[in-house]
Amino acid sequence: MNNIAVVLVTFNRSDMLKQNLESLKAQGELTYFIIDNNSKDNTKEIVDTFTNTIKSHVHYFNTKANLGGAGGFAFGCEKALEMGGFTHLWLADDDVTFFPDCLEKLTPYMDQKTILQPMRYAVDGSNAEASATTIDLDSIFILNHKRNSVMGTDFEKQTAPFDIQNVPFEGPMIPTRIFEKIGIPDKRYFIFSDDLDFSLKSLRNGFDIKCIPSAKMTRLRPAEPNYKPTDWKSYFVYRNFFRIHKEFGNNWFVKNRPYLLALLVAGYCMLTGNIKGMRIIQDALRDGMSSNFNLDNKYIP
Repeated sequence: MNNIAVVLVTFNRSDMLKQNLESLKAQGELTYFIIDNNSKDNTKEIVDTFTNTIKSHVHYFNTKANLGGAGGFAFGCEKALEMGGFTHLWLADDDVTFFPDCLEKLTPYMDQKTILQPMRYAVDGSNAEASATTIDLDSIFILNHKRNSVMGTDFEKQTAPFDIQNVPFEGPMIPTRIFEKIGIPDKRYFIFSDDLDFSLKSLRNGFDIKCIPSAKMTRLRPAEPNYKPTDWKSYFVYRNFFRIHKEFGNNWFVKNRPYLLALLVAGYCMLTGNIKGMRIIQDALRDGMSSNFNLDNKYIP
C-alpha cells in the first residue's frame, strides 16, 4: 500500500532497528522516511542494507543532532507531508516490531477521521498497551490525568475496536487529514508527552482514536517511567507533564496544579536529601509553565 508512509525515528539502537525494519518489510509495499537523530552506531549501515533488499522507496535523513523523539517525528512528518500523495502516516519508534499481519488488520478501519493504534505486547507476550481509555483533565483531586489504561483491565480481552484517548508514537496509523487540521507533532516536547499532546489536539478537533486488538505489535523494551527526579529524563517527564496540565486543563485548578505537584515533589526531594532532584523540578516547572515552553539545553543528552 504505497499510499502509506512510515515515519520511523531512530537513535543508537541499530539492533532493534534491524528487527523493526524486518517486521515492516512483511507488511507489503510502503514508503519509508527514516529519521536518524545522529546515531553513533551502525544505523546507517542497517538502513542501507534494508534499502537494498526492498523495492519500496526509502528516504533516509540524518538530522545531524539529537532532536529527541518529538523533534524526529516532527521532522519526518514534515518531510512526508511535503512529498504528498499519502493518505496515512504510520509512526514508529525503533524499539518496536509489528506482527506480520498488523497492517492487514488495520486496513479495514482506515479512514480520514480516526487514528488507529495496534495493541502492544511485551516480549514475553503479556499485554503492554498503556494507552488510556480516559484522560481526566477535569477532576481536582487526582495526581495523574491518565486513567484506566488498557493493560490490566478487561479491555485486554476485547476483540472489537474500542475507543482510547491517547496513543504512543509507537505504531499509530494517522490520517493525513489530521495533520492538515492540527499540524505536525510539537518538537518542543523533545521526549515524553508529545504523543499525548497530539492525541488531545486530535480529540478536541473532532477526530477519533481507536485501539484495534487484532492488529498487534511488540515492545522490545519494557516501559521505564521514572518519577524520581534523578537525571535528564526526569526533567522532560515533569516539564512535559506540567505542560499538558497548562495547555489542556479544563479548569483553573487543573491548569495550575503543576505548582502544587512541584511543591510536593520538591518537598520529598528535600526530605530524602536529593538536592539535584530539587533543581530538576525547579527547572521543569519554570520551563513547562513558561509562555514559550522553554527547553533548558543542559538536559539534552
